[in-house]
Amino acid sequence: MFRVASWAVLAALLCLFAPAAAQAASFDCAKAGTPTEKAICKDPAVSKLDEQVAAAFKAAQGLWPAGNWSAYLRTEQRWWMKDRDRICKADAACLKQDYEQRLSFLTHPSLKWMGRYVAGRCPADGVYLDVTPSYPDAGIGVELYICPSTSGNMLLQAAGTVDASGKLSFDDAGCPRVLTFTQDTATLSAPKTEHCALGTDERVFKRDPAKPVYVAE
Repeated sequence: MFRVASWAVLAALLCLFAPAAAQAASFDCAKAGTPTEKAICKDPAVSKLDEQVAAAFKAAQGLWPAGNWSAYLRTEQRWWMKDRDRICKADAACLKQDYEQRLSFLTHPSLKWMGRYVAGRCPADGVYLDVTPSYPDAGIGVELYICPSTSGNMLLQAAGTVDASGKLSFDDAGCPRVLTFTQDTATLSAPKTEHCALGTDERVFKRDPAKPVYVAE
């Protein structure tokens, strides 16, 4: 009698915990359809990373309460997932590395400044700023290009840490420039000196919610 009761209890416990195991990733593993999804569910370490990335993505959406930040981040996440599936497929080691890198990006202290900021009309007569994280510190990297191609048309490149007021100050070949961030804009300014070859007027760039930085023109 005791033995029968013990097996009954064990069976009940297995039934209780089975759904949790199937839902170990950020999605329902019972509905995994692609090779990548199946590989995520099969590997506990990758499955855990998938959960962590999903949680970090949700938290990151709240970095700016309004504006186009949330739309930008959703677009960026979709492109990352496409690249994840295309490059790693069902390779667990590749997925683990990719998830770790993604987690570093989504938890980067300067994440809310990231993006592609455009001034003018691309590709006709515009310019754009690509703002990316720098590792291992909490800073950012900035590159200014003429639209539409990044091939041989970089106007300036800089790196540094954005201060509490949203400003990044840097030297551009003897020209002291300031990049000031707000919720959806980055304003590039410089003093009126002979060293500031790109001009002295302020230029306002607006974050493009449809263009993650690594998407080719």
